[in-house]
Amino acid sequence: MIGIGRLLYEVGERLQKKTHLHYMTAGWEKRIGIVVDDTQSRWQLTISKGSISAGVWEEEQSADLIVRGGERQMEMLFGGDELVYTLAKQQVKIAGTLRDQLKLDAILRLTCK
Repeated sequence: MIGIGRLLYEVGERLQKKTHLHYMTAGWEKRIGIVVDDTQSRWQLTISKGSISAGVWEEEQSADLIVRGGERQMEMLFGGDELVYTLAKQQVKIAGTLRDQLKLDAILRLTCK
């Protein structure tokens, strides 16, 4: 299994390679908290200035969106396979504004391999 941190880093790499998608993240400054229930790990995707960075989510940091699920579902969600992504999206819980949820969904779908 590949670690969640590595998968989140790969999402950022895939976004950087698809330059036609930079308009989607331009001006969208968000923090996305990721909670992996079965390992009790917490990650954060930070989208700022058209790029995505990943790191450990500290408790004192706020998040605009929270994605919660098991480790397997997170691997499927961020792994880059569109069919697997669709299945995983139904199994995780996402809390936040609808606009932000839709934007994250579009970014993840469009950066699939």
